[in-house]
Amino acid sequence: MSLVVKAHHPWRTRLIIALIIVALFTVGYALFEYGRFSAGYDSLDVEQEHKVLLDHVDELESNIEDLQEEKAVLERAKQIERKAYDELDTTLKVLQAEILELKGELAFYRGIVSPKDAAQGLHLQRFRVEPNGKTRGYRYKVILTQVLKNDRFARGVIQINIEGRQGKEPKVLKLSQVTAKSVKELEYRFRYFQSMEGELTLPSGFTPHRVTVSIVPRNRNNKQQTIEKTFDWPA
Repeated sequence: MSLVVKAHHPWRTRLIIALIIVALFTVGYALFEYGRFSAGYDSLDVEQEHKVLLDHVDELESNIEDLQEEKAVLERAKQIERKAYDELDTTLKVLQAEILELKGELAFYRGIVSPKDAAQGLHLQRFRVEPNGKTRGYRYKVILTQVLKNDRFARGVIQINIEGRQGKEPKVLKLSQVTAKSVKELEYRFRYFQSMEGELTLPSGFTPHRVTVSIVPRNRNNKQQTIEKTFDWPA
């Protein structure tokens, strides 16, 4: 039996493998570039096109920023216009309400200044009842007039009765039952006109339907009868 001794060089094997890998990579890249060249690919053109696209992206981003700023300006202008419109609409409604009130006052004073077709004597010029903002609370107002050619003072009382239902039963409430000071009736004394007002509170469970206003004159030698008018309770 003979023994053979061989030299072992591992670095030489690794070097050969590395050279083979480099050669394969070089050949592969060369084939890749050849393929791109054969297909008409030009790296300079691609870089130029890439730069153009980047410039276009920058331009688009700049346009987006400009549009966003323009949108913000338009939205702000819209808000300002809307606020101005709301303020104008509110002012218009206030002016319309004032015009209606002035028309009512004008009609009121026309009723006093002795028109040709005005009847002599006492008149219930206006009665109004409306919520006062309190729970089941209301404010009432009564205006009495007589034409200016009447020089005598009008004297008497005003009675206010509220008709409705307490649960399922009909019920009539007098003014003394719904006022804090238990006012039984309102006394009036005037020559041309008088306005009286006050507040009332309806009891719990009571549903008002109508209110009757009675004017009872108490002048001496006054032949005028009691004036009585019924009004629907405001919704």
